[in-house]
Amino acid sequence: MKKLLCAVLTIALLSGCSVLEPLTEQEQLSQQTLGNLSPAALRLMGNENIDIDHDEVMEKYRAYLEVSTDEELRIRTHHRIANLRLQKDEFILEGGDQSDEASAKVFELDAGRESIADYEKLLAKYPDRNDNDLALYQLAKAYSLAGEPFETIRVLEQLTELYPRSDYYLESLFRLGDIYYANGVYDLAESSYQRLIIRGSEGNKYYLNAMYLVGWSQFKQNRYDESLLSFTSVLDFEFPTEETITLASIGQQSMLKDILRIMAITFDYQGDWENINQFYAGIGRRHYEHRIYETLASQYYNKKYYKSGASTLRAFINRYPQDVLSPVFYQRVVEGYTKARYPTLLRKHKKIFVETFGVGGEYWENHTLAVQETIKPALSTYIWDLARFNHAWGQRIKNGKEKKERLQEAIGWYGEYIRSFPDAEDTAKAHFLLAEVAYQTKQYPLAKDHYEIVAYQYPDYEKAAESGYAAILTYSKHKPKKADKLIWRQLTVASAMRFVQEFPKDERRGQVLVNTAEMLLAGQYYEQALVTANLAWESEGNLSARHRYGASLVRSHSSFYLEQFVEAEQAIKEALSYDKIKSKSRNDLREKLAASIYKQGEMAKASGDNELAVKNWLRIAKLVPESDIKVSAEFDAATLLMAAEKYEQAVPVLLDFRKAYPNHRLVKDIPSKLIVAYESQENWRSAAFELQKIWQQGGNKEQSRIALFQSAEYFEKAKDLDNALVMYKRYAHDYKRPFNPAIEAHHKLDVIYLAQGDDTKRLFWMNKIVWLHLGAREDRTDRSKYLAAKSAYELAENERIKFEKVKITLPLDKSINRKNKRMKAAMERYTQAVQIGVLEFTTSATFRIAELYSQFGSGLLASERPAGLDELALEEYGYLLEDQAFPLEEAAIEVHQKNAGRTFDGLYDQWVKKSYGSLAELMPAQYAKYEKQVSYVDAIR
Repeated sequence: MKKLLCAVLTIALLSGCSVLEPLTEQEQLSQQTLGNLSPAALRLMGNENIDIDHDEVMEKYRAYLEVSTDEELRIRTHHRIANLRLQKDEFILEGGDQSDEASAKVFELDAGRESIADYEKLLAKYPDRNDNDLALYQLAKAYSLAGEPFETIRVLEQLTELYPRSDYYLESLFRLGDIYYANGVYDLAESSYQRLIIRGSEGNKYYLNAMYLVGWSQFKQNRYDESLLSFTSVLDFEFPTEETITLASIGQQSMLKDILRIMAITFDYQGDWENINQFYAGIGRRHYEHRIYETLASQYYNKKYYKSGASTLRAFINRYPQDVLSPVFYQRVVEGYTKARYPTLLRKHKKIFVETFGVGGEYWENHTLAVQETIKPALSTYIWDLARFNHAWGQRIKNGKEKKERLQEAIGWYGEYIRSFPDAEDTAKAHFLLAEVAYQTKQYPLAKDHYEIVAYQYPDYEKAAESGYAAILTYSKHKPKKADKLIWRQLTVASAMRFVQEFPKDERRGQVLVNTAEMLLAGQYYEQALVTANLAWESEGNLSARHRYGASLVRSHSSFYLEQFVEAEQAIKEALSYDKIKSKSRNDLREKLAASIYKQGEMAKASGDNELAVKNWLRIAKLVPESDIKVSAEFDAATLLMAAEKYEQAVPVLLDFRKAYPNHRLVKDIPSKLIVAYESQENWRSAAFELQKIWQQGGNKEQSRIALFQSAEYFEKAKDLDNALVMYKRYAHDYKRPFNPAIEAHHKLDVIYLAQGDDTKRLFWMNKIVWLHLGAREDRTDRSKYLAAKSAYELAENERIKFEKVKITLPLDKSINRKNKRMKAAMERYTQAVQIGVLEFTTSATFRIAELYSQFGSGLLASERPAGLDELALEEYGYLLEDQAFPLEEAAIEVHQKNAGRTFDGLYDQWVKKSYGSLAELMPAQYAKYEKQVSYVDAIR
């Protein structure tokens, strides 16, 4: 009896744990639709093995009933037996005693049946007991175990109706809601959850889950507005502040994520992002409102609805333009278009971002430094991207108007970057690029300002010196109004001198000094110009020959105007040493040299040093013999000697003057007049020699060129072919332009060598004619085309003759190689003649090409056979030759056909006719009656 009592107490203790355990928050949140009522697991005390099973315990309870007389204990024992039976069923379903697959299938059909009968019997026998709520609870559990949800609902409804104060009331309502929900009866599920909510949150562990599931039930009934309000109530209850979201557990975070997801879906069902605005405009703002916009946007982005995602984010921004999240959301808009590869929208929204959140704007001014710092990275990136894009587009595009607009926009964005981020690491680069674009668009004042900023405010920037130099060049490009010219020149000089001072080691320092000296000279600041030019002259290692020449010019002119004539003479001589001076400039310099020397003579005379004056004046004839000043100088020297009664010295000067310069002003015209005289007498040879002298004297390059060509023509007219060849060859070697006389000179050489019978030299010049024409491009003329085609054809004919002389003999490999080489050379020339495109030579060259193939093939077939071959071997050898000759014959046919096909273009000359003749021999079946076919074609036309 003691053993039985212990067993009963143990079972009573164990069965007291046998209640339905509520799902955890995480389990609830992980289900979008709730399943059937879940059975509660039996909790064992400790890990020790219990040798007694359910049947044994129930048998002991039955034994107890046989001896027990206490009615209350008997009722409780019946309850314990029913509970144990239910526990046994649960244990088996969970893989306990009867885990065998066949047994389990049998059990599944009867699970809970005996327990149901036990509880139904107890409830029927004892309908008024106060603890019948537990019996009903367990009965509902048994029905659930038996897979009878509607019976489960009936029993739970009975429990909640009869026992509103039962410990199982709240759970039963929750289980009712679960079963209704799982079976798609969403209105009754909602009702059950609402009854739970009405009981309030205090002591109600199902309160939050019921609120959550009410929202789901309403959503399933398509009552979207009510569903949104229910979910909002959950969020308000569980997450009253932003901090509660930050500190939320994993389960809470999962619930939050799920609610945000379904609310976003609901708003999408109702229309779009605008419904979010309308909803919260009605119920008031929530601190988590932005998360719904973000969730809906993410859903759109996941579906690759990039525009919808962007519109959702922008809806929040438009609703709360001053919210700290607005720039963050707009960055997501930009990221979305970046991912979508929508370049136009991407640039558009980068621009809007800058306009909305840019430095100095309303948003910027309304927020703290901390918020501003979060915007800066995106702001700087977007501005820079917009600037670089418009810069690159402007560089690439051809349309003038659009090019200007793009570059101007680039200037605006570079300026915006500089204004927004004056202390950024790449602000110097922005200044530099702005200056470059401004320079390109000829906004020179703007360009020079930014070049100077880079040069002198960012001296450590890698392009500081380059910018300083660019500023100087920019000054020179600008053409200010007349009233501003003086100020602009002064600014230019100041910028140049600043460059020299700030970058003393720059290799362009000397050049800048020269340019500055030239500007000072142009402004008639002779003393400053002279000082600056002398500084440049001292920078010898940094001056090119061109700039040393410039420095010499400034020194000479400044010294001359300052009446420092000795210094002027020296500087002019230095300038004249420059070998790239134009003729006029050189002449002007030499005239100024003569003037400087003459002025020295005047100053010597004024000081009473007549001997020095005469010496200077006579020097002019030696140093500048072509100068007109020398005439006056020598005459003045003679006059001075005469005035000084130094007759012995004056007479030789006068005699030399008369002898050396009797017709000084006319000397330069003598050759041209002699030429005219010789021409009128048809004394072509003498005229040619005078022309030759003009060419030899140099001077005017164009005049020299014309004289050279005309000299050759006149030698040819005079039958002096040797001199004509010399002059034509000189012209052909020295002048490739103008093109027409150049090609004629080459042709003349061809003609003369033809007349002299010098084929080797003639071939050389015909080749030159071809390449001169081919290299002329746009300068080509019909004349050059004809001469080139003719020359190419005659060169080809020469090669053809060589080809025909080569016979195919044994050993074949050597003779074939020789013949093939000649054939290739001839074909290249004929092809060249065809490509030049003169019909006279096109048809003949095409015919010759075809005949080359044909002759080569015929030569192979007729070639010498090796000795010692029997009849079969000779036949095989013949077949081999035919195999080699066949492609050549095919090629000949193809080329002849091409030539013959020119009849369709209206061309039919002797060479086309010959091609038809060759085709008649090569393909008699098709072309033997070609004349009739041609006549037929002609008749059609």
